[in-house]
Amino acid sequence: MTLFDKLLTYYHISQKDFVILSRDANDGDVPNYHAFIEIDIAKARIKKAIDNKEKILVYGDYDADGILATSILVRTLKKLNTEVDYYVPSRYLDGYGLSEEKVIKAYEQGYTLIITVDNGVTALAAIKKAKELKLDLIITDHHEYQTRPDALAFLHPKASSLKVTTSGAMTAFYLSYALLEEIDPYFLIMGATSILSDVMPLLEENRFIVKLALKYLNKNKYDQFNLLSGVYQYDEMTLNSLVIPKINAVGRIEQGKEVNVLVKYFISDNYRDLVKIRDYVNEVNERRKDLANNALQASVDITKACVCLKLDCLTGLSGLIANRFLMAHDKPAAIFAQDLKEGYIRGSLRSKNGCNVIDFINQNQDLFTEFGGHAFAAGVVIKESDFLTFTDRFDAYAKAHPFTQAEDLIMIGKNEITFDNYNLLRSFAPFGENWREPTFLLKNIATNTFTRIGNNAQHLAIPLTHDIKIIGFNYPFDEAHNKEEVDLVGKFRLNRFKNRVTLNFVLEN
Repeated sequence: MTLFDKLLTYYHISQKDFVILSRDANDGDVPNYHAFIEIDIAKARIKKAIDNKEKILVYGDYDADGILATSILVRTLKKLNTEVDYYVPSRYLDGYGLSEEKVIKAYEQGYTLIITVDNGVTALAAIKKAKELKLDLIITDHHEYQTRPDALAFLHPKASSLKVTTSGAMTAFYLSYALLEEIDPYFLIMGATSILSDVMPLLEENRFIVKLALKYLNKNKYDQFNLLSGVYQYDEMTLNSLVIPKINAVGRIEQGKEVNVLVKYFISDNYRDLVKIRDYVNEVNERRKDLANNALQASVDITKACVCLKLDCLTGLSGLIANRFLMAHDKPAAIFAQDLKEGYIRGSLRSKNGCNVIDFINQNQDLFTEFGGHAFAAGVVIKESDFLTFTDRFDAYAKAHPFTQAEDLIMIGKNEITFDNYNLLRSFAPFGENWREPTFLLKNIATNTFTRIGNNAQHLAIPLTHDIKIIGFNYPFDEAHNKEEVDLVGKFRLNRFKNRVTLNFVLEN
């Protein structure tokens, strides 16, 4: 069986399906903005505000999705030659979402229209106050909700004809599309980046939007992305590893209002300003790495079906740390840190297929003073005194709802690790949620072919050709000791360095 046949089997698709999903993406793959039921209402109100020179406020969120959503809408309105202000709340000073206090302040400052992006659907007190003050509110969001919020207009993937749910920034993109009556490639790139950052399913239109955005990004070379990534060739892995973590870093660890500088970064074209902000973001990201790595040293109770810890860390890092524990232990993870409100702790829950954390939250609402999120990523606030109760219930839920999709491995031989097969694999890309990149299995690899490399001889290398090798970073050599053959699991990775392109099969330990 060829690798192509193995990949068709892995994804449960036919050759006809492959022809469709591997085709080039174009603007026609982006659904029309009329997919959103109330978009004409939102468009008309914004046009009226522009014509009447009203004060407009775009109210965002502090993660990559919210920052990119804010940037899309602010830059759109500036493109329409209107004055617009924006505010991305501080995770630590303001908390998540539009608050009643912020609505009152906006009213006192003369704003007549607030547009939320990536938030607002559960801001009931703020919505009620805006109504009382006759301050018009347009909510664009993608988080879970029970009933339609009482806003002038409501844009949400579930209130649309989209085939698959999407991100907050993509929802903002559709509003931009409606206002401009055209697709702006830069705005599409920001929206597509948020599909990846918020782990939206890479199916249906989302898949082709990300594909199209990568084509635009590789063609047009936007400084905002090139400076953050440090590279000029992009795929979804580049955005996931070199861009998105840096956008998230500022909101995670800076405790003032510094996160707003990222909107300035994405709406500016001044190269000197971009370099200055990029340098700041890189410095913050290094601090973020150090803080997260320290927190990951915490011990875990391996007898439980979940990882549930209360750590002395910033609440902005809890989601990142929860995801790391999820990946390391293959168990649902809940990481709590001290909330600003005395007596309460704020936690991030991370999970995978089979264990829906929103379902868990809905079944245990008596524990939570705040909650929200998605099926596999949510945030909650509980009383510190309820931590043990939460732990017991989360453990019981995890036991009753084990992960349902064990990862399938595709068996290959060393002779199949080739540039041609790498290119074949990339024809199935982009990879992401609900369309995972395959992991491959090499059986019966002779240990006498192993070479130790690195300053401390901690890495494994098996040269296959001059430009192709198997690499195992921090490989557990002790486990292979006294074995003649071992099985190796890994993924294809292309490496570009000083105009030389090599192919690595990188092991997963």
